[in-house]
Amino acid sequence: MLFRTATGLQSPAVTLPIDEIAADFHEAILAGNAPTRVLLKAPTGSGKSTAVPGIVADALGRGIVVVLEPRRMAARLLAGWVAKRRGVALGGEVGYAVRFDTRYRADSRIVFVTDGVFQRWLQDDPGLSGVAAVIFDEFHERRLAMDVALGRCLDLQDGGRPDLRVVVMSATLETAGLAEFLAPVTPFETGGRAHPVDILHRSPAAADPRRSSAGRARETPVWERMVEVCREAVEMPDAGDILMFLPGNHEIRRTIGLLESQAFARGREIHALHGALPPDAQERAILPGKRPKIIVATNIAETSLTIEGVRTVIDSGLARVAAFDVRRGINTLHIRKISRASAGQRAGRAGRTAPGRAFRLWSRGDHAKRDEFGIPEIHRVDLADAVLSLKSSGVRDVAGFRWLDAPVPDALARAENLLHDLGATDATGDLTESGRRMATLPLEPRAARLMLAGVDFQCVSEAAFIAATLEGEDLFTGGKTGGKRVDFQQPGDTTDFAADWRAFDSACAVGFDVGRCRNFGISARASRDIAKAFARLESLAGKSGWPWHPPDFDSRGEAVARAMLAAFSDHLAIRLNQGTLACRMTGNRKGRLDEASCVKFAPAVVAAEITEVQAREVVTHLRRATAIDPAWIEGVFPGDIRREDGSAWDETRRRAVRRRETRFRDLVIESAETDQNVNPDAAAELLAERVLSGDLVLKNWNHEVRQWAVRLRLLGETMPELEIPGWGPDDQAAAIAQICHGALSYKEIKDAPVWPVLREWLNPAQRSALDYYCPVKIELPSGRGARITYEEGKPPWFGARVADLFGLWKTPAIADGRVPLLVHILTPGQKPWQVTGDLESFWAGGYFQMKKELSGRYPRHPWPDDPKSWHPQSRRQPRP
Repeated sequence: MLFRTATGLQSPAVTLPIDEIAADFHEAILAGNAPTRVLLKAPTGSGKSTAVPGIVADALGRGIVVVLEPRRMAARLLAGWVAKRRGVALGGEVGYAVRFDTRYRADSRIVFVTDGVFQRWLQDDPGLSGVAAVIFDEFHERRLAMDVALGRCLDLQDGGRPDLRVVVMSATLETAGLAEFLAPVTPFETGGRAHPVDILHRSPAAADPRRSSAGRARETPVWERMVEVCREAVEMPDAGDILMFLPGNHEIRRTIGLLESQAFARGREIHALHGALPPDAQERAILPGKRPKIIVATNIAETSLTIEGVRTVIDSGLARVAAFDVRRGINTLHIRKISRASAGQRAGRAGRTAPGRAFRLWSRGDHAKRDEFGIPEIHRVDLADAVLSLKSSGVRDVAGFRWLDAPVPDALARAENLLHDLGATDATGDLTESGRRMATLPLEPRAARLMLAGVDFQCVSEAAFIAATLEGEDLFTGGKTGGKRVDFQQPGDTTDFAADWRAFDSACAVGFDVGRCRNFGISARASRDIAKAFARLESLAGKSGWPWHPPDFDSRGEAVARAMLAAFSDHLAIRLNQGTLACRMTGNRKGRLDEASCVKFAPAVVAAEITEVQAREVVTHLRRATAIDPAWIEGVFPGDIRREDGSAWDETRRRAVRRRETRFRDLVIESAETDQNVNPDAAAELLAERVLSGDLVLKNWNHEVRQWAVRLRLLGETMPELEIPGWGPDDQAAAIAQICHGALSYKEIKDAPVWPVLREWLNPAQRSALDYYCPVKIELPSGRGARITYEEGKPPWFGARVADLFGLWKTPAIADGRVPLLVHILTPGQKPWQVTGDLESFWAGGYFQMKKELSGRYPRHPWPDDPKSWHPQSRRQPRP
């Protein structure tokens, strides 16, 4: 599909590359054919985010143009720049709506929103009344909320809103498949306003000669490498402002701390830039300053935002990526290599206003091996929220929804199972009344379930505070064990959220003053965000008629715990023992309880956060825990409790025991063992299983027994007419179980006799047939006997000195001649000489070669010229 370009826009001054296609774009928006869909591929710097919303709004003349952005910072700043470009006040014709911050009116024409806010708009108004167009900006980031919103908008166009315009804009995404998905679509492509950027690779240096505490070579931290390259960049001409990309806030803090101690960085403003900063701090980082800047950012600066003055980019090549492990149901936060497309986006920041340079802290070879594009969120995040949203909008078959990329079946099944565990869906997958109520709440499914449980257990305000706290960042600012949370704990606390409430209350008391909150070890900004979310939920409770009382985690501790169990049942953890923080969990998972938790000594907890974090090693952390009584579980989940009374294996004592267990789903929550009244049949099976696996060894199950087993199997396969009993894995297991019968421990079977059981496996006639057709020995013409060796999957064989083979002119066979024997021909000194399955050929040629080479070494051995003339009974037997 060809992309349309400009046909000649009559404009005295083109300020942005996107203006070159403005006329054609305007025409495409006004096209009378329904549905109207436009696809624009334009790199960063083209002006698509700032110009296209105005082009669409001016073309349509009425209705709201909604612009979806993946980040709050981009939505706020872009709204301000578009308002300035159009010469209007922010919050009037042009506005924005992000979490906890809204500036637009009913008559606003262009509204920038985050994809999460738009998802709520769709929930509240599925028909998008008053919305004339929806623009999906930075679609190449492939956010799950955007994928869902796009599918719903396309369905809406094909249904009740054929007048709705849909515009999809992407900077780096391969658009061929997207164009096919959007068809019919009008595609456009334009270049960016970019200057040349030199790419300079700085491969990782050799390991730091300093040693770690464990004695291993110390890997140079990424912040040290970034600062060294920054030193190099500053010394180069025309360095301009410097933009550094790092994976997360921790790395940013370490980098800034190191930069502030360097002489080369003096005279430059140093700014952090990440999503956790307050808006004014983000703007100070982006807006032009009086001195050259060093901006240390996450991938928040990768797209949408133009930072004037940046001439140098230093890219670590890393990003901290949130993902969801479907198999274990764990949120992971690992540092990953960015894609080639992301690297291109980052490098492009250096060429917005003038030629620039980009340093990459990896080699060209490494770059070539990286993925071309990042993994879409639909393949790496929890899908429960999206599934609940789709089901509440009437989509019964979520797998059949209009997905650009279909979700992985396992991930979809995990989401469906979670919704069922939360009581949001019934056994058929349809929404329950509780599920419909959950979908109306502006919360993810688990938090929504918590609010409804708060109503059931009369702790609405406490549930609301927990939900508000979980929406945002941690209240506490630092420290390996959760900052200052321990300073707010009190004896008798049954949940970590009690300390959070006291800390939040302290922040409220000082009016969220940054300095005073810092003295408490509390984040003032996080406290303000929690206050906004808490107030919103209090308002929701009032509108819903829910009982509301000031939070009191002391008096309503049990109610809070029961509500947490209802919402986080799949996060139930049972301590392994009192001497460790390790826990076992549902789904055969294991985790480690936060050592700063106030309930770290409780035998059972539910953890509000389960996160797998990559640091020096990968650790699964259980945080924000609440102690629960396992006796409550059956009352909340009566159908998920199973009691078992049977035999089990005690690994320590190596014996079978009787075990009574109470299980919640697949998690053992109570267990008791006794040596009394153990089922003997079950004990025999347990012992046999461990013998078969090799964990236990029967001393009398020796080579002779193994030979007997192979002989029996061979005879059954080669002479089926004898109807000899089989000897497969099941037969062996049955025989070993007979040997173990009546025993409870390994001590009782270790020296147990084996042959009494095996002899009874065959009747006398069958035993005779086995010995006759698959004998243990073969008689040789010399009068000596040779033991036959039987091996699984190999021909049976025997070994003999050449003199003992005189008179055996043809290859011997067993099993009524059906199985020839391999002959290992030995020298007179009993050393291997030849293995053959064709004795006739040996006597015809091989023997004479053997005689030639060995007769001098063994002169007393008979070496007749014609071996077939030799009569063993007339020769003198050589001494062995």
